[in-house]
Amino acid sequence: MPSIEQSGRTVDEAVKVALKALGVSREEVEVEVLAKESRGLLGILGTTEARVRVTTVSADAAPDASVDAEPDAGSDAMLDAAPDASPAVSPGLTGPGLSDVSGLAQRAVELLTKMLAYMDIPGEARVTSDDAEGVCIEIYNCPNAGLVIGKRGQTLAALQLLVAMMTNRSQPLEERRRIILDAEGYRGRRERTLQTMASSGAARAKRSGREVTLEALDPRERRIVHLALADDPGVTTRSEGEDPNRSVVIIPRGEA
Repeated sequence: MPSIEQSGRTVDEAVKVALKALGVSREEVEVEVLAKESRGLLGILGTTEARVRVTTVSADAAPDASVDAEPDAGSDAMLDAAPDASPAVSPGLTGPGLSDVSGLAQRAVELLTKMLAYMDIPGEARVTSDDAEGVCIEIYNCPNAGLVIGKRGQTLAALQLLVAMMTNRSQPLEERRRIILDAEGYRGRRERTLQTMASSGAARAKRSGREVTLEALDPRERRIVHLALADDPGVTTRSEGEDPNRSVVIIPRGEA
């Protein structure tokens, strides 16, 4: 799993810089504090910066390489050698057209389209959102969407991480943005499934008065469950276990 070590005046500052460098969100990483900041004598002498190690955890199939390292020597050559496939950037459902998207978004679509062609998977890509929060790209007209998505979205997450790293690597740190991939509406369907799972688990917990442990989920999916039950007065939630077997436990309020 890609990781990066970063220093900063505070732990929070170091984490923010590392997240930008990786092009991911806080929910998609694990943070290990290697050294906390120290103000030193009288806040002047001996001052030391905080240092953290940030590791992505949402893409089990991603290559084991630091974002600071240059890609393998043949990575760009591999994409250039892929079957000819012109990137299809078309207006999204609510997104901008080709003339409105940023250069970073166009580069991301081009890379993704070449990857699909190299994998011999027919499909097109379009930008559905392009703003300061990040770039969202949907893969559509893809008969083999299941191959792109993979088990519980692992292949899609790996593609997302690769596209984000390769797109952002030439960008100045302050201009790097998140890249979010979807395929045939998978993320929306999965989110609705998780919300239904959360509601069902909460109902069982309240009915039985016992804790209910859901199936193992990745960090992004656990966050969806936590948010789905955040306003439920009858239960509270916590995460237990170690990745990739970490899961959400739903606890009746009386027991909590």
